[in-house]
Amino acid sequence: MPKLSPRMLTICDHLIPGEPVWDFCCDHGYMGLRAYHLGQFPEIHFVDQVPHIIEKLESRFYSKHQKPELPQKVFFWAASGENITVSLQGTAIIAGVGAHTILQILRGLFDRDGGLQASRLIMGPHNDEEFLEETLSSWEEFCLKFKPTVRTQVVEGSRIRKLLIFDKIL
Repeated sequence: MPKLSPRMLTICDHLIPGEPVWDFCCDHGYMGLRAYHLGQFPEIHFVDQVPHIIEKLESRFYSKHQKPELPQKVFFWAASGENITVSLQGTAIIAGVGAHTILQILRGLFDRDGGLQASRLIMGPHNDEEFLEETLSSWEEFCLKFKPTVRTQVVEGSRIRKLLIFDKIL
């Protein structure tokens, strides 16, 4: 396992044990792999729109990371996040992409019947953080379903990165 950045470690600290983890725009899959190795989550979903990224990640997972003693189910989705067609439950991580991409994924998931049933959303926008916060706070459908629970900043090298965490309103 590669060493994780402070931002990724903070994200891992906010995953909900006992619930699935969705790693959107997963690229190298560091978040999902960390969740898998922690062994506290029944399902790990890796999602990236670039098929060769998912193919490479899946191959690497089965050759280097899969452990017979870890019973989690692992899924690999070569699709844009907004096109996921199953009901999304557990913790959804959308990090390392811009605010517009995060919003596109969330809007697509909201448009599905029962599509976004996540207990927690963790967002780490790569840019336009204020735009993302403003848009989410004025998006009525989103505000009826999720409430902000954590807004934090993590120092990563010379940058300060925001993390926004929302929990489902029960």
